[in-house]
Parts: sequence; structure tokens; C-alpha cells
Amino acid sequence: MRSLILALLASLAASPVLAQACAPATLTKVVTRSVGPDVVRGSFAAEPVTLYRKGERFLRLEESPDPARRVHLLSVVAEPDIWFVNRMDGTGRHMVDPGPVFTAHAPIVVGPGVPPMFNELEFGCEAAFAKTRAREAGTRPVLGKPARIHALQQGDRRLEILLSDAGVPVEVAYYEGAKAVLVIRYDVFQTGLPDNPDLFRKPDGVTYQEATAR
Repeated sequence: MRSLILALLASLAASPVLAQACAPATLTKVVTRSVGPDVVRGSFAAEPVTLYRKGERFLRLEESPDPARRVHLLSVVAEPDIWFVNRMDGTGRHMVDPGPVFTAHAPIVVGPGVPPMFNELEFGCEAAFAKTRAREAGTRPVLGKPARIHALQQGDRRLEILLSDAGVPVEVAYYEGAKAVLVIRYDVFQTGLPDNPDLFRKPDGVTYQEATAR
């Protein structure tokens, strides 16, 4: 999941691919981890990922350190500026979005064969998507607590957004046929946080190379 997000932050931020923008009115923090059947517990793929976003232009993605690959990735989007940083060695890339649309996106489900409508589900706007695009399909326990399933089906592809009774996302699952290809569990989902502009500024202490945003 995380490598796909990193690849898309640069391309989708500059492209009106998604039908409607996810633009949280207040600072939102989301901490998730992959718990799908192919994810090995204790592996880097199972480590948490932290995302902050506010409005249409600001997004920050913090990964866990990966000592085996000597990378500790940080992505910051403050449209039109985009920075990708390896905090392990202090190197990074800077891109400038050429426009004309300056909108940051953080799609949850991406990859070959994923229906375009599923791409419109973004971190930070899960409940709004579930309530307007999906249908209720019963309940399922997540970590011992009941969660309401909101499902979207296209052919043999199925997307499920599970919300708590308070409307907070607790899990997202994507299926191809009967196989769960992606399962994302939410450790933290907070909205209405105090503004922190430093989250979306150029990371200091990094040697940057200029790159071209597609």
C-alpha cells in the first residue's frame, strides 16, 4: 500500500483524476496499518503509517523506519510544492506542481484493475464517501467492537468501509472475488486538531534534488 501512495502523491496531486476533492476543514490525523492476509506480522509492511491533511492543498505522510532498506520516508505536499524525504540519510526530492489544478490526494485503494470509483475513497474523508457512495451491508466486529459495513460493488471487485457508531473509520477492505487484497486498520482518526503549519513546511536539514512533477 505505502509504495503506491508514495507514487501517487506526486502524480495525483497535480491531476484532477478524482471526481471530487477530499478537503477536511480542520487538521486531521490518521494512523493506519496493513493487516491483510498477505501481510506478515512484525514486518515493515505491517508498520503504522501516519497521515496529516487539511483542506485541498496540504498533506503529510510519515512512514515508519525501514532499517533493512535504510529508508525512513516522509512526504509533504503544500501545493504547488511537493517534497519526498529519506530521513535516514537526509536526502530528498522537491517538485513543483505545474497545475492548473492544485489539489493533494491520498487515495486508499490503488493499483491495476481497481475500479476508478474506488480510487475516490481518500484518507480523511472515509465517512463522507461511505454515506454518499456506498450502501449499508450489516455489521462486523473489529477488535471486539461492532462496526457498520458500507459496501460498494463493481463486478467481482468489492470495497468495504467499516465505521464505528460514531461514524469514525475503523477498517477499509478491498476484495477481488473472495480474496481480501487489502485490509487497512485504523489506530487513530482525529479531526478538529489545532492548526500546525509546520507539518506542511519544507523539511529542514535535507539535501534536495529538483525533480519534475508529471
